[in-house]
Amino acid sequence: MKNILVAVDFSAASRKATDYAAALASSFNAKMQLIHAYYIPVPVGDTPGYIPLSLEEVHQENEAMMQREIEYLAANYAISVDGFVRNGTTISVVKELAKELKTDLLIMGMKGAGKTGGIFGSTVVSAIRKMNIPLLVIPEDSGFSFIKHITFAADFVEKAGQKPYKLLEEFINHFNADLQVLHVQKNEAVMQGAEVAGKVAAEVNFSRLKHSFHTMVDENVERGITDFIATNRTDLLVMVAHHHNIFQRWFGTEHSRNMVYARLRPLLLVVS
Repeated sequence: MKNILVAVDFSAASRKATDYAAALASSFNAKMQLIHAYYIPVPVGDTPGYIPLSLEEVHQENEAMMQREIEYLAANYAISVDGFVRNGTTISVVKELAKELKTDLLIMGMKGAGKTGGIFGSTVVSAIRKMNIPLLVIPEDSGFSFIKHITFAADFVEKAGQKPYKLLEEFINHFNADLQVLHVQKNEAVMQGAEVAGKVAAEVNFSRLKHSFHTMVDENVERGITDFIATNRTDLLVMVAHHHNIFQRWFGTEHSRNMVYARLRPLLLVVS
């Protein structure tokens, strides 16, 4: 892993993400870049109460906040950091810069359950659905710790191939971590044919790694994952985002935001 990009909005949740990213970048000796996107909508007609804003002033203010963030990281971590401030919607700006920088990992912060405001929340959900690079989501109350235990929540429905496992394998080898492969079944019946084939493929992909397989039986997949993490040490939770619709396939629209807002562990989403 050579390039880490962190989306920031200068909030407490954002600072948690930058702290985590800085520790990770230092450990991997990777480059770290920060991106802040701001968006000023263009008013249509004579909008009541509209106060004209100078785009230059807004940009300068955001540049100043970015500079303070860079100075904070330089003072606390032995890494070099670049910062970018761009006008536009968060996802479009991040996507464009990630491609430009050849980003290996995007990191975003997540506010605690029930909190609102800032870019994180719906923006993180949107990033999960639209980004085509690995995404690491850092909960606001989660600090960096040496990653010794990784839980990979596998559905075994689709054969992901080698691509999504590359970054996961890199984490495992770098930290010499144990891998727990978790499958949540919605009933006690034996796995379906597609799931069996998926498990066999996973066995092949993980054959070089220290790993163990675990099964939880629960009608609610989200709850099954949460219960497993409660009783099995997990420093990092990993999922594969097949075609960017992981939450619809795993949890349905009713549970999509619940899983993101759940105060679990840092969540790494790798793309198939």
